[in-house]
Amino acid sequence: SDEANKIMNKFNKSLPDSLYLVFDAPLYKIQYGNYITKDQAENARTGLKKKGYKKMWIVKSRIDQKSLENTRKVK
Repeated sequence: SDEANKIMNKFNKSLPDSLYLVFDAPLYKIQYGNYITKDQAENARTGLKKKGYKKMWIVKSRIDQKSLENTRKVK
């Protein structure tokens, strides 16, 4: 949807990690980050809450390992 893409673009400009737009009928969902452990995801969620983001859930899913490898090389 156009609205979902607009929101995705807004988040893409302000969030440093990977973003994914997922259609799970009837909703579009934005997934953020590639975290190996739940603790890493919780830490990221805490940081996002401090920045004012709301309505977040941690979901278990496959992660993009290529993004993880590229991130490690850049740091």
